[in-house]
Amino acid sequence: MDNIHKEVIVFVVNDNNEVLLQKRSANKKHFPNKWTVLSGHVEDFDDTFEAAAVRELKEEIGLTVNISELKYLTENEVIKDDNSKHITKYYSIISNKNEDEYTIQTEELSEVKWYSCNDFVNMMENNDERVVFSSKILEVFKSML
Repeated sequence: MDNIHKEVIVFVVNDNNEVLLQKRSANKKHFPNKWTVLSGHVEDFDDTFEAAAVRELKEEIGLTVNISELKYLTENEVIKDDNSKHITKYYSIISNKNEDEYTIQTEELSEVKWYSCNDFVNMMENNDERVVFSSKILEVFKSML
């Protein structure tokens, strides 16, 4: 199977039981102006999924972390209808910065905001149209609470 798509999802959480959500920029092709968790593709130059997670944290929200700070949660592998394989690895990281201390990548995001973990779960469970998520994101997020 030559067509393998690799992705990372990182839940940025703080000590106040909140999760940092990112609002996708208005110019995004998919899900513009929707809130979501940090995610990104593993590029060919990334040595590992963890390296991609560290790179995405730096690129998208200006958060510099070491691989050792990432907490591995789980992974998911799906074969799509076109016979492509999609592998997603999920991580969490603790960050206690204020919203205005993040440097967002404006091509990708318009803002970041702390939401209580319970509010985020409720948004996903109620299919809130402001949020982009999958059933797997909901499952993994709830398992880490």
